[in-house]
Amino acid sequence: MTQPSVAIIGAGLTGLLISQRLNSAGIITTIFDKSRGVSGRVATRRVELDGHTLRFDHGTPSLTASQAAQLGIQSVSTEQPLDPWFAPSSNAREEPHYTLANGMNGIGKWLAQGKNVALNSPVTGLQSSTKSRAWQIASDSTLLPATYDLVITTTPPLQAAKILETTDSALAYKLKCLSPEGCWSLMLVTEHPLDTPPLLTQRDHLIERVISEHTKGRFSNEWGVYTLQANRAWSQRRMQEDPMRVAEQLLNELKHMGYELPTLLYQRMHRWLYAGVATPFGEAFLLDAQRRLMCAGDWCLGNDIESAVKSADAASSAAIELFGHSS
Repeated sequence: MTQPSVAIIGAGLTGLLISQRLNSAGIITTIFDKSRGVSGRVATRRVELDGHTLRFDHGTPSLTASQAAQLGIQSVSTEQPLDPWFAPSSNAREEPHYTLANGMNGIGKWLAQGKNVALNSPVTGLQSSTKSRAWQIASDSTLLPATYDLVITTTPPLQAAKILETTDSALAYKLKCLSPEGCWSLMLVTEHPLDTPPLLTQRDHLIERVISEHTKGRFSNEWGVYTLQANRAWSQRRMQEDPMRVAEQLLNELKHMGYELPTLLYQRMHRWLYAGVATPFGEAFLLDAQRRLMCAGDWCLGNDIESAVKSADAASSAAIELFGHSS
């Protein structure tokens, strides 16, 4: 019996986990991603400043022990264990947090090991193959020769809708009904650290999260190294504004929070267009079984790591069942 072949669009946590589970069931997968690296929201940006490499985890700043267990991670390698970051003192029910010294995107790199991943490969559409119920991938308008028995998109919903436009599937319409929420993030380096906790969270404030990157056991030259993440609803209304104007508002808000800023050594804004959705879909995945199309992602359930894992588990189980394989 010929092994089924599945195309997975998006090399974030959901796509990588689906590939892992399908491969274990004997199903061949190819992952396509438009970026030059894997990891999706578990993203790390590197900046060179005065000969030093600084790291900013502007997607997911850390993992809890339960999140690590969900991902099946104790360490991404013997050289990169999960390092304790901080243990909350004010809320006994909150779990300790863990990070990776070389950046949280090491998690995605670890999950991608041994998988067939095509990077720098933006998928622009799908075309029915002459082979029954199979699809070909169009990348930058070039039709690739391989055929796939199932296509799973794990990109943000509006990107997935664009890819599925030519498939005559109702999935594209459902995806277009989801409203995206962006997030402005400010990567900031100060001459001296501020008196902030390792992770400061403020629900429903202009600045929702301040991540003290220099507290993660990384070399920081005694500077304050921060990632500031703005409220998503606030960010979405300002996605097209001048980045420097947005940065000014975030810095002013930091002052209003009671933090006097030392000399700024570096600042750079990052416009995260698809940080999440305003209202999650409410189901773990979407499936068009007749056309062999599926959509999955953290946006299905809640814009976080737990949601990415749950979506991947449910989607991969459905795909395995679709092909009649046993997991």
